[in-house]
Parts: sequence; C-alpha cells; structure tokens
Amino acid sequence: MMKALTAVLIVLPSLSLTANAHDWYVGKNDPVTGGSCCTTSKTDGYGDCAQLVVEPGVLEGDPQGYRLRLTLEQARKINPLRQTLVDTLIPWERMQVSEDGNFHLCIPPNPNGLRYDFYCFWQPGAS
Repeated sequence: MMKALTAVLIVLPSLSLTANAHDWYVGKNDPVTGGSCCTTSKTDGYGDCAQLVVEPGVLEGDPQGYRLRLTLEQARKINPLRQTLVDTLIPWERMQVSEDGNFHLCIPPNPNGLRYDFYCFWQPGAS
C-alpha cells in the first residue's frame, strides 16, 4: 500500500508539470510575425511547443541567427505530430527571452512551405 501511494505521489506532480508546461506557451506570440506560438490546446492531448534539448549539431551560430537542425525523432519531442525533420534559420529578431533559462521551441506538424519552419523560439538570457 505504501509503495502504491508513493508511486501516485511521484506521478501526480509530473502530470501537473506537463499540463502547466503546455500552458506556459498559450497566449504567447512571435515578436515579428505576431503569430500564435501555440496552436494546440490542453484538450488536444499534445502540444507543438516544448523545451529544446540542445545536443551537438542542433543549434549552430549563423550571422543572421541560429541554424536549427532536428532529426525527426528530436522534432517529435517538440511536436509529436511532426512529419519531417527540421532544418531552418531562426533570425535574431524572432528570438525571445525564456522565462526559465532554457531553450524552448514551437514547431508545426509540417513546414507547409513556410519560409521559417517554426512558430516561436526562446533562448536563455538577453536576446
């Protein structure tokens, strides 16, 4: 009985963090396009935004911003409905300061001919 209670206490906070993490992006907009960062709702059961784990080769400096490259597996950690890998430029003017000191990213399920293949991007510190 005690093990079951301990398991419930561990799972409940993590479920709460998942919902709150999604809520963090709701109502945010891209500073240049004005477009919504998050196009899904809590009731959809998934999101198109998440913390970006910066592994080797994911972010590269570019004179115009960051070059972002994600494998399909990495992209699906951001948006589970993603259908293709990500290889796009994130211009300096479209970067926002993260609320928690981590990188965050919102991406669509498909690029759909977008010039830049992302909705919103946050980085630690000053932009």
